[in-house]
Amino acid sequence: MKKNKMSYVCGTLCCLLAFSSCLGDTATQLTMANQTGVVTTELPSAGKAVYVKGGGVISSEDFQTANVAEGQCILFDYSIDYGAAENADGGASLGYMTATIYDNTITTVDRWPLHSVLSDTSRALPSEQLLSDLQARTAYIRGMLFLFTEIADHPTVQQDSFSLSYNARQPVGSDGVYDLYLRSVKTMAAPDSVEGESMIIPCAFSIGCFVDSVAQANGTDEVSFRVNYAASFGLDSLSVNFDATDVLTVNVNEQE
Repeated sequence: MKKNKMSYVCGTLCCLLAFSSCLGDTATQLTMANQTGVVTTELPSAGKAVYVKGGGVISSEDFQTANVAEGQCILFDYSIDYGAAENADGGASLGYMTATIYDNTITTVDRWPLHSVLSDTSRALPSEQLLSDLQARTAYIRGMLFLFTEIADHPTVQQDSFSLSYNARQPVGSDGVYDLYLRSVKTMAAPDSVEGESMIIPCAFSIGCFVDSVAQANGTDEVSFRVNYAASFGLDSLSVNFDATDVLTVNVNEQE
Protein backbone atom coordinates (compact mmCIF):
# COMPACT_ATOMS: atom_id res chain seq x y z
CA MET A 1 0.00 0.00 0.00
CA LYS A 2 1.27 3.43 -0.86
CA LYS A 3 1.48 6.60 1.20
CA ASN A 4 1.59 10.14 -0.13
CA LYS A 5 5.08 11.63 -0.03
CA MET A 6 4.50 15.07 1.45
CA SER A 7 8.07 16.15 0.70
CA TYR A 8 7.17 16.57 -2.95
CA VAL A 9 5.86 20.07 -3.58
CA CYS A 10 3.87 18.95 -6.61
CA GLY A 11 1.85 16.55 -4.53
CA THR A 12 1.16 18.93 -1.66
CA LEU A 13 -2.19 20.58 -1.12
CA CYS A 14 -1.62 24.12 0.07
CA CYS A 15 -4.40 26.00 1.82
CA LEU A 16 -3.16 29.45 2.75
CA LEU A 17 -4.86 32.56 4.02
CA ALA A 18 -4.44 35.49 1.65
CA PHE A 19 -2.98 38.46 3.50
CA SER A 20 -3.39 41.17 0.89
CA SER A 21 -6.22 43.51 1.88
CA CYS A 22 -6.95 44.27 -1.75
CA LEU A 23 -8.05 40.68 -2.28
CA GLY A 24 -10.83 40.88 0.28
CA ASP A 25 -11.48 39.96 3.89
CA THR A 26 -8.60 37.81 5.14
CA ALA A 27 -10.98 36.03 7.49
CA THR A 28 -12.93 34.57 4.56
CA GLN A 29 -10.24 34.48 1.84
CA LEU A 30 -8.73 31.11 0.98
CA THR A 31 -5.98 30.41 -1.54
CA MET A 32 -5.61 26.92 -3.00
CA ALA A 33 -2.33 25.97 -4.69
CA ASN A 34 -1.54 23.29 -7.28
CA GLN A 35 -5.15 22.20 -7.67
CA THR A 36 -6.58 19.84 -10.29
CA GLY A 37 -9.28 21.10 -12.63
CA VAL A 38 -11.09 20.49 -15.91
CA VAL A 39 -11.81 23.50 -18.09
CA THR A 40 -15.10 24.29 -19.76
CA THR A 41 -15.48 27.12 -22.24
CA GLU A 42 -19.23 26.69 -22.55
CA LEU A 43 -20.70 27.33 -19.10
CA PRO A 44 -23.99 29.13 -19.91
CA SER A 45 -23.65 31.68 -17.13
CA ALA A 46 -19.91 32.35 -17.36
CA GLY A 47 -18.31 31.13 -20.59
CA LYS A 48 -14.92 29.89 -19.42
CA ALA A 49 -14.85 28.16 -16.04
CA VAL A 50 -13.06 25.37 -14.19
CA TYR A 51 -14.60 22.30 -12.58
CA VAL A 52 -12.71 21.43 -9.41
CA LYS A 53 -12.55 18.44 -7.08
CA GLY A 54 -15.75 17.85 -5.17
CA GLY A 55 -18.07 19.04 -7.93
CA GLY A 56 -17.51 22.78 -7.57
CA VAL A 57 -17.24 25.26 -10.44
CA ILE A 58 -15.22 28.48 -10.34
CA SER A 59 -14.85 31.34 -12.79
CA SER A 60 -13.96 35.02 -13.05
CA GLU A 61 -14.15 37.89 -15.50
CA ASP A 62 -10.38 37.85 -16.03
CA PHE A 63 -10.40 34.11 -16.76
CA GLN A 64 -12.40 34.73 -19.94
CA THR A 65 -9.17 35.79 -21.69
CA ALA A 66 -7.17 32.76 -20.53
CA ASN A 67 -5.65 30.58 -23.25
CA VAL A 68 -7.50 27.38 -22.37
CA ALA A 69 -9.63 24.88 -24.29
CA GLU A 70 -12.78 22.87 -23.61
CA GLY A 71 -12.01 19.72 -21.61
CA GLN A 72 -8.42 20.74 -20.88
CA CYS A 73 -7.06 19.18 -17.69
CA ILE A 74 -4.94 21.54 -15.62
CA LEU A 75 -3.09 22.22 -12.40
CA PHE A 76 -3.48 25.77 -11.14
CA ASP A 77 -3.74 28.14 -8.17
CA TYR A 78 -6.87 30.04 -7.25
CA SER A 79 -8.30 32.14 -4.46
CA ILE A 80 -11.90 32.49 -3.24
CA ASP A 81 -13.42 35.04 -0.91
CA TYR A 82 -16.29 33.13 0.68
CA GLY A 83 -17.52 36.35 2.29
CA ALA A 84 -17.97 38.16 -1.03
CA ALA A 85 -21.56 39.10 -1.89
CA GLU A 86 -21.51 37.14 -5.18
CA ASN A 87 -20.50 33.98 -3.28
CA ALA A 88 -22.99 34.35 -0.43
CA ASP A 89 -25.27 31.64 -1.84
CA GLY A 90 -22.42 29.26 -2.63
CA GLY A 91 -22.61 30.11 -6.33
CA ALA A 92 -26.20 28.89 -6.71
CA SER A 93 -27.48 31.98 -8.50
CA LEU A 94 -24.55 32.32 -10.90
CA GLY A 95 -23.90 28.62 -11.41
CA TYR A 96 -20.32 29.04 -10.20
CA MET A 97 -18.23 30.55 -7.43
CA THR A 98 -16.40 33.75 -8.28
CA ALA A 99 -12.66 33.28 -7.76
CA THR A 100 -9.31 34.77 -8.63
CA ILE A 101 -7.73 32.27 -11.01
CA TYR A 102 -3.99 32.84 -11.37
CA ASP A 103 -3.43 32.42 -15.10
CA ASN A 104 0.37 32.30 -14.76
CA THR A 105 0.12 29.13 -12.65
CA ILE A 106 -1.89 27.08 -15.16
CA THR A 107 -0.10 23.98 -16.46
CA THR A 108 -1.66 21.37 -18.73
CA VAL A 109 -2.02 17.77 -17.59
CA ASP A 110 -1.89 15.28 -20.47
CA ARG A 111 -5.09 13.30 -21.09
CA TRP A 112 -4.98 9.56 -21.77
CA PRO A 113 -7.76 7.08 -22.61
CA LEU A 114 -8.87 4.03 -20.64
CA HIS A 115 -8.58 0.87 -22.76
CA SER A 116 -11.12 -1.93 -22.28
CA VAL A 117 -8.63 -4.50 -23.62
CA LEU A 118 -6.09 -5.40 -20.95
CA SER A 119 -2.43 -5.25 -21.90
CA ASP A 120 -0.39 -8.42 -21.43
CA THR A 121 0.55 -8.06 -17.77
CA SER A 122 2.84 -11.09 -17.86
CA ARG A 123 5.41 -9.49 -20.16
CA ALA A 124 7.33 -6.24 -20.23
CA LEU A 125 6.41 -3.81 -22.99
CA PRO A 126 9.06 -2.55 -25.43
CA SER A 127 10.73 0.48 -23.80
CA GLU A 128 8.68 -0.08 -20.65
CA GLN A 129 9.26 2.50 -17.94
CA LEU A 130 8.80 1.54 -14.31
CA LEU A 131 7.07 3.70 -11.74
CA SER A 132 8.79 4.13 -8.39
CA ASP A 133 5.49 5.11 -6.82
CA LEU A 134 1.96 6.26 -7.47
CA GLN A 135 0.98 8.98 -5.07
CA ALA A 136 -2.06 8.66 -2.84
CA ARG A 137 -3.23 12.03 -4.14
CA THR A 138 -6.01 11.58 -6.72
CA ALA A 139 -8.98 13.49 -8.09
CA TYR A 140 -12.03 12.53 -10.15
CA ILE A 141 -13.45 15.49 -12.07
CA ARG A 142 -15.85 15.39 -15.01
CA GLY A 143 -14.99 11.79 -15.79
CA MET A 144 -11.24 12.39 -15.60
CA LEU A 145 -9.10 10.50 -13.09
CA PHE A 146 -6.02 12.48 -12.05
CA LEU A 147 -3.05 10.35 -10.98
CA PHE A 148 0.42 11.51 -9.92
CA THR A 149 3.15 9.13 -11.05
CA GLU A 150 6.64 9.12 -9.60
CA ILE A 151 9.52 8.01 -11.81
CA ALA A 152 13.12 7.71 -10.63
CA ASP A 153 16.09 8.64 -12.81
CA HIS A 154 13.95 10.41 -15.41
CA PRO A 155 15.72 12.90 -17.74
CA THR A 156 13.66 16.07 -18.15
CA VAL A 157 13.92 15.88 -21.95
CA GLN A 158 12.59 12.31 -22.10
CA GLN A 159 9.09 11.88 -23.52
CA ASP A 160 6.66 9.25 -22.28
CA SER A 161 3.34 7.63 -23.02
CA PHE A 162 0.93 6.31 -20.38
CA SER A 163 -1.73 3.65 -20.73
CA LEU A 164 -4.52 2.59 -18.37
CA SER A 165 -6.40 -0.62 -19.20
CA TYR A 166 -8.67 -3.27 -17.74
CA ASN A 167 -10.31 -6.51 -18.77
CA ALA A 168 -13.91 -5.66 -19.59
CA ARG A 169 -14.82 -9.36 -19.68
CA GLN A 170 -13.35 -10.27 -16.32
CA PRO A 171 -15.91 -10.42 -13.50
CA VAL A 172 -15.33 -8.06 -10.60
CA GLY A 173 -13.74 -9.63 -7.54
CA SER A 174 -15.73 -10.75 -4.53
CA ASP A 175 -14.75 -7.51 -2.79
CA GLY A 176 -16.51 -5.50 -5.49
CA VAL A 177 -13.24 -3.85 -6.53
CA TYR A 178 -12.13 -3.58 -10.17
CA ASP A 179 -8.48 -3.79 -11.23
CA LEU A 180 -7.02 -1.20 -13.60
CA TYR A 181 -3.47 -1.51 -14.92
CA LEU A 182 -1.18 1.47 -15.51
CA ARG A 183 1.82 1.16 -17.83
CA SER A 184 4.30 3.69 -19.19
CA VAL A 185 6.74 3.53 -22.10
CA LYS A 186 9.46 5.85 -23.31
CA THR A 187 8.49 7.40 -26.63
CA MET A 188 11.65 9.51 -26.97
CA ALA A 189 14.67 8.59 -24.87
CA ALA A 190 17.19 11.17 -23.75
CA PRO A 191 20.84 11.05 -24.86
CA ASP A 192 23.06 8.93 -22.62
CA SER A 193 24.91 12.07 -21.52
CA VAL A 194 21.76 13.52 -19.92
CA GLU A 195 21.36 12.65 -16.26
CA GLY A 196 18.03 11.70 -14.80
CA GLU A 197 16.26 12.83 -11.66
CA SER A 198 13.21 11.84 -9.66
CA MET A 199 10.13 13.35 -11.28
CA ILE A 200 6.43 13.53 -10.57
CA ILE A 201 4.36 13.39 -13.76
CA PRO A 202 0.62 14.07 -13.38
CA CYS A 203 -1.72 12.28 -15.76
CA ALA A 204 -5.47 12.46 -16.41
CA PHE A 205 -7.30 9.36 -17.62
CA SER A 206 -10.75 9.36 -19.21
CA ILE A 207 -12.64 6.81 -17.11
CA GLY A 208 -16.09 8.42 -17.11
CA CYS A 209 -17.70 5.87 -19.43
CA PHE A 210 -16.26 3.02 -17.36
CA VAL A 211 -17.58 4.53 -14.12
CA ASP A 212 -21.02 5.20 -15.62
CA SER A 213 -21.38 1.69 -17.07
CA VAL A 214 -20.25 -0.05 -13.89
CA ALA A 215 -22.50 2.11 -11.72
CA GLN A 216 -25.49 1.46 -13.96
CA ALA A 217 -24.84 -2.29 -14.09
CA ASN A 218 -24.49 -2.52 -10.32
CA GLY A 219 -27.25 -0.07 -9.47
CA THR A 220 -24.98 2.13 -7.37
CA ASP A 221 -23.57 5.65 -7.39
CA GLU A 222 -20.08 4.54 -6.36
CA VAL A 223 -17.42 2.53 -8.16
CA SER A 224 -14.34 1.12 -6.41
CA PHE A 225 -11.10 0.09 -8.09
CA ARG A 226 -7.39 -0.17 -7.50
CA VAL A 227 -4.66 0.90 -9.89
CA ASN A 228 -1.92 -1.68 -10.46
CA TYR A 229 1.30 -0.25 -11.87
CA ALA A 230 4.52 -1.75 -13.20
CA ALA A 231 7.05 -1.31 -10.40
CA SER A 232 9.91 -3.71 -11.20
CA PHE A 233 11.17 -6.17 -13.79
CA GLY A 234 11.25 -9.90 -13.20
CA LEU A 235 14.51 -11.80 -12.87
CA ASP A 236 14.47 -12.51 -16.61
CA SER A 237 13.87 -8.81 -17.42
CA LEU A 238 11.09 -9.95 -19.74
CA SER A 239 8.33 -9.87 -17.13
CA VAL A 240 7.12 -7.14 -14.78
CA ASN A 241 5.96 -7.06 -11.19
CA PHE A 242 3.04 -4.87 -10.20
CA ASP A 243 2.37 -2.85 -7.08
CA ALA A 244 -1.10 -1.50 -6.35
CA THR A 245 -2.70 1.54 -4.83
CA ASP A 246 -5.18 1.42 -2.01
CA VAL A 247 -8.77 1.03 -3.14
CA LEU A 248 -10.09 4.20 -4.77
CA THR A 249 -13.79 4.99 -4.77
CA VAL A 250 -15.41 7.58 -7.06
CA ASN A 251 -18.99 8.79 -7.22
CA VAL A 252 -20.72 8.88 -10.58
CA ASN A 253 -22.42 12.16 -9.63
CA GLU A 254 -19.09 13.98 -9.31
CA GLN A 255 -18.82 14.41 -13.09
CA GLU A 256 -22.26 15.94 -13.58
